[in-house]
Amino acid sequence: MTRRIAGLSDIAGNFDAMLIDQFGVIHDGQHLYPGAARALAELHGLGIPVIIMTNSGKRALPNTRRVVRMGIPREHFVDCVSSGEVAFRLLDVKTAWLVGKDGEDYAFDPIRFVDDPAKAEVMLILGSNAPRLSLDDYREMFRGVSLPAFCCNPDKWMITPSGLQPAPGAIAALYEEMGGKVTWIGKPHSGIYRHCLSLLGNPGRVLCIGDSAEHDVAGGRAAGLSTLLVQQGVSDGVAEADLHPAPDFLAAEFRW
Repeated sequence: MTRRIAGLSDIAGNFDAMLIDQFGVIHDGQHLYPGAARALAELHGLGIPVIIMTNSGKRALPNTRRVVRMGIPREHFVDCVSSGEVAFRLLDVKTAWLVGKDGEDYAFDPIRFVDDPAKAEVMLILGSNAPRLSLDDYREMFRGVSLPAFCCNPDKWMITPSGLQPAPGAIAALYEEMGGKVTWIGKPHSGIYRHCLSLLGNPGRVLCIGDSAEHDVAGGRAAGLSTLLVQQGVSDGVAEADLHPAPDFLAAEFRW
């Protein structure tokens, strides 16, 4: 049964560590949510270690810089683990065809991005150009391509100023639907959880906090961890009855 809580202070003492989602929990892509800074400060004060765990195609350092720039002190979290960082550590290739957002630096050097998929060893799906490109545009882009793909951000939807738009996970699912082979890295898949838990020293009682039942709750449950879903980000306005799988705990927002 899901237990609704007013804030993290209701349950924080029951856990030894926390894995906290970035987009949709700590910030909306532009600004911190009102309760985020205090919640992380309180956890730090209690000595409860936190890893910021994110389905971002970028590596760890750019994500760390982002949350610090927004106002989260660096000492308030152990590390920022991104699906892009986990993927980079697994890859053993020299060339890749990039599916990403125009103008973004994903810091995957020394892997060289090439414009022609015929000259690439793999496809890296790291970002999305939606709404400039639609899923139909990506369908046309993928016609005739047979590269093995690595989706380094399994999120299906992303928060943008124009509302929710298809994220890299939706693009990868389209490629898979067209017959492409996709390796998925990030929540809800197990590799990123193993990496985070190893960094924390494999503590016994861990809470995963996120805004997506499909990714944060499903991934946390599959890893044998407790889950808290906040009804902001992609779950803003979603009724409790429509959250599948159901989390252990539910809160209206991420706050202490």
